[in-house]
Amino acid sequence: MIIFLLFVVLSGILPAASSANPDVYSVLPADTRILQYSLADFDGDAREELAILYTTADETRLTLFREDSGRWSRWWDDNGAINGQDGNAPRSLETVDTNGDGRAEMLAYYLTEKNSAMTARILALDDQDLANPVFNIILEDMTAPPGYPLLGTEGQAHSVTFMRMASEVGSGYRRVYCWDGEKFEKCLEVEWKVP
Repeated sequence: MIIFLLFVVLSGILPAASSANPDVYSVLPADTRILQYSLADFDGDAREELAILYTTADETRLTLFREDSGRWSRWWDDNGAINGQDGNAPRSLETVDTNGDGRAEMLAYYLTEKNSAMTARILALDDQDLANPVFNIILEDMTAPPGYPLLGTEGQAHSVTFMRMASEVGSGYRRVYCWDGEKFEKCLEVEWKVP
């Protein structure tokens, strides 16, 4: 009896299982497998867009949705253009305002075939035509061994830092890119060696 009462109380407190949003899934291919999703404001209108990284037919794709009158509608699709220079697909995605302009950028992370290095690419919305959005690469760099960039400031500028940790015998570096108002430019590089 106590277990039954506990179940009744908990079922009233805990949220019911939710189903997937039909606005989103009706647009995506039937064999979609969601890898990651994120809510972020890419266009600065104070409303968040929904970024979905997914696989379909052995391809990794990225689609953005925006809310319109209480419904999600497709806003942008990468059409395979999100792939890295060597054709590999992103392993993960992050959305954050990297340059302090009040709008989120996409950080796509790519691992090499043998997972020995990772490329980070930052994509920003070009606000020339928001009806037909275009995302431009504003920074791309690689670290080996794989490592995520650090976001912060260098002096007064927003910055992105990449680190290569020195192995037992070898060299490493701290490479910093600073935001100049239009793009990230390398503003500092410190190398070190292990004797």
